[in-house]
Amino acid sequence: MPIQIDLGNSLSNSTQSAQAKKKSERKGPILGIDLGTTNSLVSAPINTNADGEEKKVSVIADSNGRKILPSVVLVSDSKNEAVNFSKVGVEARDMKALDPSNALYSVKRLMGRSLKDLESELDEIPYQLENDELGAQVKIKAGDKSISPVEVSAEILKTLKKTAEDALGEECNQAIVTVPAYFDDAQRSATKAAGRLAGLHVLRVINEPTAAALAYGWSNEHPGTVAIFDLGGGTFDVSILKIESNTFEVLSTSGDTHLGGDDFDRALAHWAEVKIPAEHSFKKLDPSLLRALLLVEAERVKIALSKKESELNFSLSHKGDSLEFPIDRALAEKQWLGLTNRALDCCARAIDDARLSIGDIQDVLLVGGSTRIPFVKEKVSKFFGKTANDSIDPDEVVSLGAALQGEILSGRGEDRLLMDVVPLSLGIETVGGAVSKLILRNSTLPVEAREMYTNHAPEQNAFDLHILQGERELVKDNRSLARFKLRGLTPAPAGFHRIEVLFRIDANGILNVRAKDLRSGKVHEIEVRPSFGITDDELMSMLENSFENAESDMSARQLVDLKVEAEGVIRAATLTIENVKDKVSGEELAEFKARLVDLKNAFNSNSWKQLRDAMDEIEASGKDIAELQMNTAISSALKDKDANEV
Repeated sequence: MPIQIDLGNSLSNSTQSAQAKKKSERKGPILGIDLGTTNSLVSAPINTNADGEEKKVSVIADSNGRKILPSVVLVSDSKNEAVNFSKVGVEARDMKALDPSNALYSVKRLMGRSLKDLESELDEIPYQLENDELGAQVKIKAGDKSISPVEVSAEILKTLKKTAEDALGEECNQAIVTVPAYFDDAQRSATKAAGRLAGLHVLRVINEPTAAALAYGWSNEHPGTVAIFDLGGGTFDVSILKIESNTFEVLSTSGDTHLGGDDFDRALAHWAEVKIPAEHSFKKLDPSLLRALLLVEAERVKIALSKKESELNFSLSHKGDSLEFPIDRALAEKQWLGLTNRALDCCARAIDDARLSIGDIQDVLLVGGSTRIPFVKEKVSKFFGKTANDSIDPDEVVSLGAALQGEILSGRGEDRLLMDVVPLSLGIETVGGAVSKLILRNSTLPVEAREMYTNHAPEQNAFDLHILQGERELVKDNRSLARFKLRGLTPAPAGFHRIEVLFRIDANGILNVRAKDLRSGKVHEIEVRPSFGITDDELMSMLENSFENAESDMSARQLVDLKVEAEGVIRAATLTIENVKDKVSGEELAEFKARLVDLKNAFNSNSWKQLRDAMDEIEASGKDIAELQMNTAISSALKDKDANEV
């Protein structure tokens, strides 16, 4: 009999509901955040009438009307110890091919991971990685700085938080953040740490397919068994849910944390890279730059082919060199077949784990931007024997579901019962390097399990617990989450002590472990904070650094923005000199060239004032030249045209 969870932490208790509601009103609305590999979104409850009684959850757009924030952060050089994050979102994404080592994207795939975990992917990552001092958590090398994926993700969350606050006109400090169902404890811990660093109290981390099911369940009156097919930018999950009235029961989940839209891009990039002639100049480019160019174009081609079947060109261009390869949808689908089949294999496994057949699935909900690829929808529909459902925007549905979960926790939303599951088995190491599993994957949350153990060696005064996650039988094949000792045992013969080990996982998927010696009564209990996560001290250090360097960081940000503007002025001035050199006096041209040299020198000085002054000077000295260039361009455009054509 599955254990059922009340989403509001026993919201049926009126006192707790009132307290939760009062607390949420004091701290503003609870945001629903989809922190995605490729794109991120934030949703919140919005008043639908003048008196504010009726509310609905909506995805919030920024000041430019954009709902989707690209999950890309640009790091710029800074003389300060603190990292300078200069741009987040669209502007940072546009720098991916121009500055691949500093435009950090797809960082979600690095969360809670070490270099060892990423061994098979290192060739595909455009920036340098290193382990932290403990060799546990991967860090990104950008310039002379080492940055954790947690810090990068926090910048994305800060931007989403500000978008919501600007739109709602009030402070927002609480959030529900979604993660792939197959994220392990380390990845979930890292996600919560990013939220905290962004100034958010993450009330709950919920699985993306489950959030999608919540949004789906609100808009669909028909109960039944549903498959949530969630193919995002970097991860894939499939969950089988049973929806009855206000109850959502996750029967099983499966997935692949290394399968997503990024991989579809890479498949096209690999195809194109093989076609580059050996003697072509592109072969001499820095590998990370070439990879970035290929991936940016592959993403463009993927999106274009998803909208039309006709042939188009896979085009590469860099510093005057260019190359094109014709490609159509059928050719692209050949590159994607293996990836799509991997996702369908996970679907088959999830159905089997739920002890169902394909015929038992009433509906298939598509989630994630990568499900917009027609080939994916076609294959999924064929596998399940019914047209896959994309009636709710696949990009928005997860964020909307998270916001609905926030409404439930606040006491404002309609009570709904959610029964989620454990994605991977949990256990401890036993003698000989074997794993004793206490909680099996797809166990319904919250869940607890206990097992009795004894001391293996005589005169043993401590009991070692090594906590592991995974499906393999040996320690070496599973992920290590934590270690601790139950100390102070009375030395005794082997087999004397009776040690009760209790595993308890709460609704957030956070694991607590307790070991108790039943003979002496000694107890040790911990909340598992995986070694791949981030410590409280590290978080506090990051927060202190951000406060201490706020002023210098702002100055650095202003310099970065001005440099971007100056680069455009330098390019335009250089082109102007070439176009008007035969049309102005030598003295006037020499003066303009001198100001351009001054601007270039100021650009390299890293002085905001010097750069601003140099830009003002070149603008003043070049007014007549700029007017001449414009007149020349207009004359050229009108040449050989009669009045009727103008």
